[in-house]
Amino acid sequence: MSTILLSIGSNTFAKTNIDKAKRMLTRLFPGIIFSQPILTEPDDEKYSYLFRNVLAKVETVMVPEEIIDKIKQTERAVGRTPKDKYLGKVVIDIDLIKYNDEILRPLDYQREYVQQLLSAFDTLPADVTPAKESSPTTTANEVPANEALPTEAPSSETPATDTPATDTN
Repeated sequence: MSTILLSIGSNTFAKTNIDKAKRMLTRLFPGIIFSQPILTEPDDEKYSYLFRNVLAKVETVMVPEEIIDKIKQTERAVGRTPKDKYLGKVVIDIDLIKYNDEILRPLDYQREYVQQLLSAFDTLPADVTPAKESSPTTTANEVPANEALPTEAPSSETPATDTPATDTN
């Protein structure tokens, strides 16, 4: 068994899209555990809205290539398209950043929010069980990277059926 670390992020109806990705990842990787979400400022001018970020940790028998294939399928199923990044929106982004002791994406791994969320995994008891899929995630569980951050706003490209009133942060 290999231990993997996934980084999950979104800046477009982030709560809805990350929750959908978490449900799919839970089916792919039974026993997966997720960190609490954290809001971060974009580090590129082309992104206008805050990002919601989550880490996931699980043991698997899959090799990295197989994991990457599965997470890319998950991204497409959640609604990611190739043109999204050019429009400044990230419907969902899932990256395999660590496989066992090998850091596959060093720049991502060193990001402040990744290190902050990673430290939360280190403080979990060894017998922690994953959160049930039906457990609600509320904004009270948010871990803001910076207390003065504004709230996340939807992209104008987002379908009208998913409104900010039903998806806050």
